Amino acid sequence: MNQTLHEPKYTVKDVSEITGLTKHTIRYYDDQQLIPFVSRNGRNNRLFSDHDLDWLRMVHCFRISGLPISEVKHYIGMCLQGDETIPERAELIAKQEKELEAKIHEYNLQLMHIKEKKAYYESVLAGQLDDTWNPVNNNPECGEKYEIPEHIQSASKVHA
Repeated sequence: MNQTLHEPKYTVKDVSEITGLTKHTIRYYDDQQLIPFVSRNGRNNRLFSDHDLDWLRMVHCFRISGLPISEVKHYIGMCLQGDETIPERAELIAKQEKELEAKIHEYNLQLMHIKEKKAYYESVLAGQLDDTWNPVNNNPECGEKYEIPEHIQSASKVHA
């Protein structure tokens, strides 16, 4: 093993600057024992090696993909057990891949809907269409019959 990979040399501040993660996130991952080999100096400050940074990047990737902390811990535990857990690790990764692909599909549908709305409103603003998607415009009595709730009125004023 390359000794320099495992040499503790980075503080939490350094790791934050290198990875872009907040100091809070880095400490939280360490407190949750998601980075198994973090060292401490004489003042009890965390010191990270390049190897620890690899673990940290992996953990963060899992977390932002939606893998719960408990599953990340399980995965790390399997890694520490050795090669006999490779099939189970591969299964966990494959499951997470499917879940992430489903989320991406959902996000793409939502993005498509937002793009349709954006194009629609651009056409309305250009005078090419009337605002027929607004329920009040489709039913003139709507504005007279129904009082717009205060929280909706104030929300629309904030965004205006």
